[in-house]
Amino acid sequence: MKPVFQLSMIICLFLVLVSCKSNTSGKVASSAENISAGPAQIKFDTDMHDFGEVTEGEKVSFSFKFTNTGKGPLVITGIASSCGCTVGEYTHDTIKSGKQGDVTVSFDSWKRVGFQQKSVTVNSNTNPSSQILRFKAMVIPAILNDK
Repeated sequence: MKPVFQLSMIICLFLVLVSCKSNTSGKVASSAENISAGPAQIKFDTDMHDFGEVTEGEKVSFSFKFTNTGKGPLVITGIASSCGCTVGEYTHDTIKSGKQGDVTVSFDSWKRVGFQQKSVTVNSNTNPSSQILRFKAMVIPAILNDK
């Protein structure tokens, strides 16, 4: 019984080592390709948007367009917003050099009366690895807008 157990442990160890080796070499080749192609660069058409006057409770959105001006593939890894009233969505596909994508920012003005300025931070595989997009709005109380 003991030789069978030892043999099965050796086989399991061998399989683990072989599977780890193939995964690691695949990642290294992929990284080497990105390095040889050059770094990705993200260039937004604009990094600020003014919604103007918005009625309290209104939901507004804007798409910030960008281009990968670098040589390597661009990947957005996530977005962080400055407030729970702001949500960002983005192109999840890899953006090749010279191609475009967008980051859409939505703002819910419910209980946000007055001047509002918010931001979203876009994280990607560029250098620097993050860029801040901003928007502003003047939220008018819904009661005043009904008259």
